[in-house]
Amino acid sequence: MSGGGEVEKSLAKWLTKAKTIPAPPGPTERRGSAQPHAEVVRPSEPLRQLNLKISANTYRRIKGLAYRDRLSLVAMLDEMIALYEQTRGKLEEQ
Repeated sequence: MSGGGEVEKSLAKWLTKAKTIPAPPGPTERRGSAQPHAEVVRPSEPLRQLNLKISANTYRRIKGLAYRDRLSLVAMLDEMIALYEQTRGKLEEQ
């Protein structure tokens, strides 16, 4: 059967390409920002869901920034709130 040799050649070519792919970044590695990771979830707090409708342009910008800085959208929202509170003041706890 002559097809077996061609399959082996194709497989060898595919495996060679797979070896050249760089390793993904580690879980603690961040690119594009020297700031520490934002705290995402505080274990004692219950989780709530927040649904928003935003423009397509805003969606692309948020997703692009989160991808660039290797942040989850929740971590990015936490950083946004912290920056907002720095300029406008914190909400009084009830």
